[in-house]
Amino acid sequence: MFQAFRIPILLMAIYSLLMVFGGHWVWSTSHESLLNDHQSKLDRFSVHISSQLDKFAHIPELLSKDKELVDALHSPSNSAQIELTNRYLEHVNSVIQASDTYLLDSIGTTIAASNWNLPRSFIRRNFAFRPYFQEAILGNENQYFALGSTSGKRGYYYSYPVSYAAEIIGVIVVKMDLSLIEASWKGKQSFFVADDKDQIVFMSSNPEWLFKSLQPLSQAQQARIQESRQYLDTKIESLHFSGDLESATSNIESPHKLVQEQFFSSSRFLAEPKLTIRVFSPTHLVWWDLVAYLVVLSLIFAIIYLTMQLNHHRQQRRAQIDRLQSEAKQKLEFQVLERTSELHVEIKHRIETEHVLRQTQDELIQAAKLAVLGQMSASISHELNNPLAAIRSYADNGRLFLAKEKTDRVDDNLSRISALTDRMAKISHQLRSFAKKSTAEELHTLQILPVLHSSRELMKPQLKSERVKVNELPETFDACVLANAIQLEQVIINLLTNAIQAMEQQSDKQLAILLEVRESDHQQTSTLLIHVDDNGPGFTSSSSGDFFEPFHTTKKNGLGLGLSISQQIISGINGKLVTGHSPQGGARFSIELPLVEQEQKEKNQHPNQKQQTEIKPLAS
Repeated sequence: MFQAFRIPILLMAIYSLLMVFGGHWVWSTSHESLLNDHQSKLDRFSVHISSQLDKFAHIPELLSKDKELVDALHSPSNSAQIELTNRYLEHVNSVIQASDTYLLDSIGTTIAASNWNLPRSFIRRNFAFRPYFQEAILGNENQYFALGSTSGKRGYYYSYPVSYAAEIIGVIVVKMDLSLIEASWKGKQSFFVADDKDQIVFMSSNPEWLFKSLQPLSQAQQARIQESRQYLDTKIESLHFSGDLESATSNIESPHKLVQEQFFSSSRFLAEPKLTIRVFSPTHLVWWDLVAYLVVLSLIFAIIYLTMQLNHHRQQRRAQIDRLQSEAKQKLEFQVLERTSELHVEIKHRIETEHVLRQTQDELIQAAKLAVLGQMSASISHELNNPLAAIRSYADNGRLFLAKEKTDRVDDNLSRISALTDRMAKISHQLRSFAKKSTAEELHTLQILPVLHSSRELMKPQLKSERVKVNELPETFDACVLANAIQLEQVIINLLTNAIQAMEQQSDKQLAILLEVRESDHQQTSTLLIHVDDNGPGFTSSSSGDFFEPFHTTKKNGLGLGLSISQQIISGINGKLVTGHSPQGGARFSIELPLVEQEQKEKNQHPNQKQQTEIKPLAS
């Protein structure tokens, strides 16, 4: 008993060990890889932020030494000087590609700005409440983040005092648009955040986190922020992250509706701009790796276990089969004679059934041919009535000419009557040949061109009555196939009939019969392709594969057997009947038949084709 369960128990023990220790290793490796990715992103973003902020850091200092600004501060009521300064700041702002550049007087009122001619102009607005002014008017260079009171846009402000004769007379300010930095903060599975000393988010790849504190603010912090108007009247909502946000790496979570997820967080403090950049990645990224490992591990062990079980059952089955074969061998010797007679009877019945099936198939093919003849009956009747009417007319005229002893005119009328009877005999012969009953075993080597001419002649009345234009067949085309001539004619006539019916709604009906020989690189036998193209509505992708199903039809009075029988006929001679799209925009049916090699042509040539003359194609 224990021997039977020894291997499954061993597999379960190995699986448990790999699940515990391997799972721990996968989790640790994935977590470490995620944190390394965080550090790489923090390195990249810290360099990017520093480089972006440093581009504007020294510009206020350079502008503070400009004489234009000093003159404007000395003469704030001089409109010409102020306009000159406005245009100068507008030019500078355009060159450095800053958001705004403006000049404040000693009480914090804007006297000149790059946006002087815009609706949101800073002119005559007072920014004395801003820390960047308060620090600069005391002689200190300052950098400060805030929400613009006029534009309502986030900005990073650079300020520098403007001095004259060792006296500070104003402040020059350059504002940078922070969206330029955020543009590169895109991640598929991580969030990027930059927050100030109060942990208020002012840059983020997730716009919903903007102007929200990572952790709840104290009353003192709220009062100080409200007093500084750094975020104007924006209500600072907390995201309520719990965890050690001050650590370089930590595991944090939040119940806030905008978060509701656990994160692995990595952060870095940038001393110069006095901000902290953070990367948040959902913890499920690591858990997904662990789940994937466990799923793969389970599948591997399941496959191993099932393989072993299958092998065990196979061995048992083989032993059982050997035992049964030994028993059956003894019984078989006594049953051979009895079974032999039963097999003879069964084989006879099967042969008879196959014979009946072939007869039924031949009858069905014959019925389909007669159905085609029935469909063409109106056109054929019209084709025969015209010569009959002409014969009657020529005969009546001949009697009159004979009475008047105009023998030359009588001879002419008789010649025309003879030609018309030949034409009617030709039509009758073609119909009789087509209606002749044939079997699938009657295969001969056929030249394809006479078969096509004969099929087209049979269809000529219907083509004329439907006013269908048909292309001319080539005068010579030396290609032979092994087939039954009558059945191959039936397939081609079925395809021509379907094409005519498909073009019922077309004003300009065009039908083409094309021949193509396709050489094969892998087989010794080349392939003949007979294409029947029309300019009807064509196939839909969903229905084109159903046309060869028995009883599938789109016609009101159709049985849906024509194409099914045609496919059976072509399959019986090792060919294919396939659908496609015509270059004319309609449907294409293609018959693919193997070509007969030259040495087989004389051996299997159809007796009727040895002396058959080619029928001249008639335009319809």
